[in-house]
Amino acid sequence: MQVVNKSIAMREVARRMDRASMADCPVVIWGEEGSGKRFVAESIHRRSRRGSGPLVIVRSEAAAASTDGERRLNEELFGTAQQPGKLAVAAGGTLLIDEITALSPTAQARLLGAAEGRAVFTPENASKELPDFRLMATTRFKLAESVKRGVLREDLHYRIGVVAIHVPPLRERPDDIPQLIGELVGELCTERGAAVPSVDPELVQFAVDYPWPGNVAQLYDCLEAMLRAGDTLSLGVGHLQAALAECGGGVAGTPATQQVANLARLERAAVLHALEVHEGNRTRAARSLGISVRTLQRKLRRWAT
Repeated sequence: MQVVNKSIAMREVARRMDRASMADCPVVIWGEEGSGKRFVAESIHRRSRRGSGPLVIVRSEAAAASTDGERRLNEELFGTAQQPGKLAVAAGGTLLIDEITALSPTAQARLLGAAEGRAVFTPENASKELPDFRLMATTRFKLAESVKRGVLREDLHYRIGVVAIHVPPLRERPDDIPQLIGELVGELCTERGAAVPSVDPELVQFAVDYPWPGNVAQLYDCLEAMLRAGDTLSLGVGHLQAALAECGGGVAGTPATQQVANLARLERAAVLHALEVHEGNRTRAARSLGISVRTLQRKLRRWAT
């Protein structure tokens, strides 16, 4: 799917993406959860000179939530005596740090050194030159505020903030919603091998007026729920209202946004806890949560946006 930029806000995002794709400097992408940050990062990577190289993602919040989070994050990033870290795996491509503020100050300092091309210390305490890679990061928070709160090093802020792209929440770009619905429905139907249904204009208008506290990720989940509910040749506003109720968004035009946000945080905490208990094994974690591995993976992908 291409970046939908009918709105003025997203046209600015597209302009910055073009600039970032042509350069090779660090990029930070910030915005609310579910707004599409990872999609923007993936698009920049694909269109850059490193597009044929790997895109390696470090989901720092999930690792940091484990019992020994700092150690696991350091090992994941920089490797161990037995296994190379993701930084080495990203050679010739892009290293994407999901929620960079979840990195400890020590890990941030080492990452800064790596981004500047300086040698880092291996697990054997011997310095080693780093492979060539591009650094990108995502965060839900404004960088300057993160520095003030002490969760982001100021020097790392200046390094990764060379190109900063703000992905606005969906409620601030309602002009994008009709096209998003069309493209997402088509994408989901292609994945399912199903015919693409028609979409009632009343559904589209309802979606345009809805505030979408979960942003594009919530819209995607609702459309998926609507199509999963049963085969139909036409999607109406009732289908969307039922999907919103299933996804925790309510059926009224003014949902209890704070309650939805609280439920989302509880769900995320439960998933991260299950992954910690089962040492990152997604099959066992999904079984303990009573969901499929595919559903778990979809949630993790959504939270990485």
